[in-house]
Amino acid sequence: MSETATVDRDLAQRFAPLFDELGRDAVARERERRLPYAEVEALRAAGFTRVTLPRRYGGEDATHGELFELLAELARRDPNLAQLFRSHFSYIDRTLHTPSSADREARLARLADGAIVGNASHERSAAKVGSLATRLTETPGGLRLNGTKFYSTGTLFADLVGVAAEQDGEFVSVLVETDAAGVDRIDDWTGFGQRLTGSGTTVFTEVPVEPSTVTRREPERPSHGGAFVQLVLLAAVTGIGRAIVDDAGAFVRTRTRTYSHGAAATAQADPIVQEVVGELSAKSFAADAALAAATTALGRSSAAILGADPDLVQERIADVELATARAQLVILPAVLDASTALFDVGGASAVETHRALDRHWRNARTIASHNPSRFKARAIGDHVVNGTPIASWWSTGEA
Repeated sequence: MSETATVDRDLAQRFAPLFDELGRDAVARERERRLPYAEVEALRAAGFTRVTLPRRYGGEDATHGELFELLAELARRDPNLAQLFRSHFSYIDRTLHTPSSADREARLARLADGAIVGNASHERSAAKVGSLATRLTETPGGLRLNGTKFYSTGTLFADLVGVAAEQDGEFVSVLVETDAAGVDRIDDWTGFGQRLTGSGTTVFTEVPVEPSTVTRREPERPSHGGAFVQLVLLAAVTGIGRAIVDDAGAFVRTRTRTYSHGAAATAQADPIVQEVVGELSAKSFAADAALAAATTALGRSSAAILGADPDLVQERIADVELATARAQLVILPAVLDASTALFDVGGASAVETHRALDRHWRNARTIASHNPSRFKARAIGDHVVNGTPIASWWSTGEA
């Protein structure tokens, strides 16, 4: 993945018609709770799932800036689609930043063939913070994987899933075929937002595992993976912010009713309504700017990792972790505020269910809850006051 600060306009224009097409039925899909299998296949067929791969693997060698702009634009039409590819693009990014090897080439070849990668990291088990209940064990018949995961975003639509597990007290990642014997993907995600991301349960029961698919954690290897996965979520929220502005403008342009005590004869000419729309646009602009700044830092981190300069690498990773945390504190409140202020452009007709304008708040609030921003604000403050580095990775579990 090469890096520039600009976004390839041709690449954005190439996918825009498909994104528009996928967005036309987004409200109906959510209302009917129709999982986007066909939409994911359309994106795969168009090459979207390979966009960050080098061209020799059938990709577009898209930069981080280009990827996250595309994700924001996809989220503008349907944030479910943007979020469900979170682990897929993270997996590609990690693979591209690993040293050359036969295993790396095999994984890139599989991705070049169109494989989609899902996620099975988090659990609702009684495991303590920093530990996992999912186990990889050696048996007379070979390695076997057992455990139950939740928040398996994207796995319903994936060909492969990366599973976080413990083996003999050591953390490992196991790449599993989703149609393998013993893998059960369950559509039981009940969140009030992002309803179609497939973020439910995945059960692994005596799943046979090949040793070549097991990766051991290497703490010494530099990685910006924590920032990357958070930026996918922030790109989705940024896209929601753009959709709020789109919907506000469309609502006002077609509105024929007004108030006797309004400031103009029509909603379109009412300066108070115009002010609301202007503020929505400014909040979206702030989100755009924060996302762009953080993805620029991610690009610099990538260049440093690939350049293998140990001093520069740690500095650049620290920079992107801080930039991502700061971006979270800009993007989330801006878009959440906008998702409420949106209703100030109209009256009771704005809350009619066929418009589904409430989806913006529900989706943004759901994404925001994945990584509580209060903890990020504290971490930034600790960094400013005491010089404490922003944590690259964190986990959940029982206290």
